[in-house]
Amino acid sequence: MDRKSLDAVVWPVWDIPFPHRQNPLVSQVEAAHLAWMDRFGLLPTEEARRHYLKTCNVEGNAWFYPTASLEDLLLLTNMMGWFWIFDDQFDDGHTGLDVPKVKAVASGIIAILYGEPPARDAPAPYQGLADVVAGFSQRLSSDSMRRLARGISQYMLAYIWESENRASQSLPALDTYIHMRVHSGCVVPVYDVVELAERVSVPYRLRESVWMNDFLFNAANIINWQNDVVSMVKESNQRAVNNLVYVLRHERQISLQEAVDQAHTMATGLFDKIFQAEQDLPEMMGIFRLDPAERDSVHRWFSSVLLALGGCMKWQNISHNRFLRYTPDPRDIETGQTGEDPSYLADLLPDERIRTTAPAPSTPSTRTL
Repeated sequence: MDRKSLDAVVWPVWDIPFPHRQNPLVSQVEAAHLAWMDRFGLLPTEEARRHYLKTCNVEGNAWFYPTASLEDLLLLTNMMGWFWIFDDQFDDGHTGLDVPKVKAVASGIIAILYGEPPARDAPAPYQGLADVVAGFSQRLSSDSMRRLARGISQYMLAYIWESENRASQSLPALDTYIHMRVHSGCVVPVYDVVELAERVSVPYRLRESVWMNDFLFNAANIINWQNDVVSMVKESNQRAVNNLVYVLRHERQISLQEAVDQAHTMATGLFDKIFQAEQDLPEMMGIFRLDPAERDSVHRWFSSVLLALGGCMKWQNISHNRFLRYTPDPRDIETGQTGEDPSYLADLLPDERIRTTAPAPSTPSTRTL
């Protein structure tokens, strides 16, 4: 994508029809969070640290979880910090083009999610994720932990799919992209752990219903598709094929401006589905015969998911340095030269390759996720 094409785009305005507010404890989290990132070697250089601070992750997470306690907000911020650093390994660097490496990483991450401890010398992202999983396992129910493991596992499988697209420079079909984007964004797990912020548990029978999954997928895709638009400038300097705007432009043979407008319309077109789900919630709780205590828990969780949705939209509107969108100065965007990664990107997964032989049998973990 040439710079002139992007300069000519008229960027859409993202109105936010959902409630949103920032957690007042935000200023108390950053120091402890950065200490956690350092503990697990996720910011190994000063350039990596400077770049990470520009992402405003701590501020963003306080928009996602405005009701969380200080202790819970720190764990949730550590989770999101892990996601940002991990995501950059694939989106910003050459790891995202190395399909065998991505498959090996996905295998390692999924094992941790289902209770296998990482090796002592495992890469930093493995160690950090294991700590986050341990923190959640002390606070969430076994059903919620299985759900979290499943959601992040689907995120990893979507990474493999994205890396195959990048490596072959293949734009996926629109229907395939829509199906996979809900997983590659990993937004549904972000909504699910609202249970922690509210200290509630959503009854399994309602949470696993097709009705609730439709609600969460729609709420996730609002964020995912908004992200696709606001990150276009950043992604235009990379091998961007996993983006709704570029998929629309290719499949419908339309201009870049038309594709931007249509992506915006698709995302905002989901608003009414969210409002309808909110209206249908009492009836659904009746159909699933929730008792008064369960109804109270679901109401609190559902309301906080809407807060997370509105807060994430707000953060994407204001966090220019994370996505570097609409920037008037191309020098704001740092990408590596041909054959190089950006200078801020430390390869945290340097030795990962798919194993060619089966590992020796190990003692099953006693933890149930």
